[in-house]
Amino acid sequence: MSPFSARLPRFAIVAALVVVALAGGAFYLFTGPAAEAPPAPAKQAARQAASAARPDVANPDDTPDEAVSDRALHLIGQARRLADRGKFEEANAKLAEADKAVPGLSETAEARRKIAELATPEGRYAIQLSRARSAIDSADYAAAEKDLTEAATLKPEAPEIGVLRQEMQSSQQKEATRSSRVAELLTAMRESIARKDIAGADRAFNEASRLDILAPALDQARTELAEAHEAARDKN
Repeated sequence: MSPFSARLPRFAIVAALVVVALAGGAFYLFTGPAAEAPPAPAKQAARQAASAARPDVANPDDTPDEAVSDRALHLIGQARRLADRGKFEEANAKLAEADKAVPGLSETAEARRKIAELATPEGRYAIQLSRARSAIDSADYAAAEKDLTEAATLKPEAPEIGVLRQEMQSSQQKEATRSSRVAELLTAMRESIARKDIAGADRAFNEASRLDILAPALDQARTELAEAHEAARDKN
């Protein structure tokens, strides 16, 4: 064996060790902490946007929580409803509670301004007229008369009061006519039942219902008609 041939395995081993060392160094360069890649531009921009979107609140107590804010707004709503009924002292007390819960709300200031306007004679007069209109629409004529009388103490010569009184009288007349017609139709229904004319009884009852679905007399008539239908089924 020649000397070169004898040294060949030794050179091969050395060359293999060099290759392994170089590969290990390259792996460390690509995977080590110093080689960590910076975040992608898109991710970095998103992080910056998120940071900018979060407001810096030095003291969390400076911002009222949702429950306290809701309570303040509820109190303001109560104050408005009380003022609409002419209860101004109670309304202002509710606003004071709202101010204590959340000081400086713009809604509280606006409600206080409107309540102050309603507390004037002109404002109270407007409230009484509005209540009278609602009472007339609900056919609560006793309440309407009371509201109109109170309005007249504030503005005795106001033409709106006379107009509303005429509307109330007209509504009362229409209701009286409607009630009379409903009574006539229910009488006709009972006469039809007595004649065993169930179809005729149905027609009379349905017409009465169309005239005034809320008429109290319909409840009893409905029961009588149901009994007549049941009796007719039993006979057949």
